[in-house]
Amino acid sequence: MKAHGLNPRIKKSPFFDKAVEYGATEFHPYNGMWMPVGYDSPVNEYWNVLERVSLWDVGVEKCVEVTGPDAEAFMQMLTPRDISVIEPGRCAYIFLVNQDGGLLNDPVMLRMAKDRFWLSTADSDMFLWAKGVSAFAGFDVEVNTPHVYPVQLQGPRSAEIMADVFGDEILDLRYYRWTRGTVDGIDVIISRTGYSSELGYEIYLLGQDRGGDLWEILMAAGEPFAIAPGSPNRIRRIEGGVLDYASDMTPDDNPLEFGLERLIDWEKDFLGKAALQKIRDEGVSRRMTGIFLDGPALQKNNEHHWPIVGDGRQVGYVTNSVHSPRLDRNIALAMIDVPFDANGAGLTVGTVEGVRNAERTTLPFIASPPEKTAQLR
Repeated sequence: MKAHGLNPRIKKSPFFDKAVEYGATEFHPYNGMWMPVGYDSPVNEYWNVLERVSLWDVGVEKCVEVTGPDAEAFMQMLTPRDISVIEPGRCAYIFLVNQDGGLLNDPVMLRMAKDRFWLSTADSDMFLWAKGVSAFAGFDVEVNTPHVYPVQLQGPRSAEIMADVFGDEILDLRYYRWTRGTVDGIDVIISRTGYSSELGYEIYLLGQDRGGDLWEILMAAGEPFAIAPGSPNRIRRIEGGVLDYASDMTPDDNPLEFGLERLIDWEKDFLGKAALQKIRDEGVSRRMTGIFLDGPALQKNNEHHWPIVGDGRQVGYVTNSVHSPRLDRNIALAMIDVPFDANGAGLTVGTVEGVRNAERTTLPFIASPPEKTAQLR
């Protein structure tokens, strides 16, 4: 492994050296690993995802595996969503909450078998949480972190590349389904998922070897389609209303504030149920919504929450903001007190570039294209 001047306490994915070779210049720590987050300008990477295809090293999506005779029962307790209806071969967006109903993570769950689950996690230690819960829950399960490392292909040309590498049968893979694949002796798990709000795939390398080989295979297949390396794009994910754990949602927030009631099965028992029932019965005091900010294009991202003011007092805060090239407007995700999320009171936001007037809107700002969720053939 080459030396990159980064702290060795933070690990690197099997694709990391290739990411550096292909121009990555900025890295963030994520789940105890270095995540490449900058190759080109955010706007250029945005258009790559929208019009062509982008390859991302997202090996930082730490995989937590739950196995054993009681795996389904344990997962049922761990998340408010009813996962008993998720059959092997399917994926599901879930969230985990603590005993107070606070959000701990929002992984994509892959049901690998009747008694085996993978959680592809956001940036918080769900391995230690699940391991700790399992120690006292009385279920016959094992909680591990297998050597599984995903890359993502995201963008409208991703299906053509996948078909070229893994065969035309990959075009039959439906949204939020997974399958097995092999290329040049490299075994992978492929899911029709991603973090772009566009058509895309996640390719899970099984083991730590041959990450560079897989990267080169995908880049070579993508050359006719103007593939470029990149990273999860802030602009497109905010346009799509896609939440980022630790910035848009934290343990101080609960799923009802984000309109996630549809993913809660109130008929089953789960960790945090009593707390969420109380919040449901009393009603939430704030909600996540979208807002437009007036004025020229924002040049700086918010490193901290920006205060939202209405009727002379703070009534919320902006979690993430960006300028949308397609809308040619400043857009933001915002947590706003009820009833200021919906009433007619004027709102202002204190940005690092001055006070801006704000206009409420619904999420997403721009919906996903139909082909993302459709079966491709």
